[in-house]
Amino acid sequence: MLPLANEAAARIGVDPVMLVAQAALETGWGKSIMRQQDGSSSHNLFGIKAAGSWKGAEARAITSEFRDGKMVKETADFRSYDSYADSFHDLVSLLQNNNRYKDVVNSADKPEQFVKELQKAGYATDPAYASKISQIAKQMKSYQTYAAATGSSTTL
Repeated sequence: MLPLANEAAARIGVDPVMLVAQAALETGWGKSIMRQQDGSSSHNLFGIKAAGSWKGAEARAITSEFRDGKMVKETADFRSYDSYADSFHDLVSLLQNNNRYKDVVNSADKPEQFVKELQKAGYATDPAYASKISQIAKQMKSYQTYAAATGSSTTL
C-alpha cells in the first residue's frame, strides 16, 4: 500500500504516512473493507460516499456517523473501485477538485494541519477524526523508527 500512498501523496504534497493512517482508520487496518452486493471488495480505503456526481459502482454499508454529538448507525452508499490504486486516485481527485477541500490541500505540507483541515471541511462526522489519524500516523512512524534501528526488513 505504501507505494500507492507515496504516489498519491506526491500529487498533493502530504506525508504518505497520513494517507496510510487515514486508510487504516477507515478500514480498521484493512479488516473492514466494504463489500459490494456480490461479495467482492469495494477497494474503498477512505470511506468516500457515493453522492452527487458519482457515476461509478457503489457498495451499501452500515456506517457510524455522529449526529448532534451522538454516534448513530446509518446505511449509506459508498464509492466502489476496481483497485486500491483507483481508491487513492479518487481521494486525491476529490481533495484537489472540490472547493470544500481547498484548505486541506493548501495545508498538505503540515501533516497535523492537513488532517485538522480535513475534519474541519466535513470529510468525516467523527469529532475526533483528525486526532485519530494523527495518533495512527505517530504509531506508524514509531514503528518505522524501531524497524530502522533494529535492521528489520519489514516495511509498512
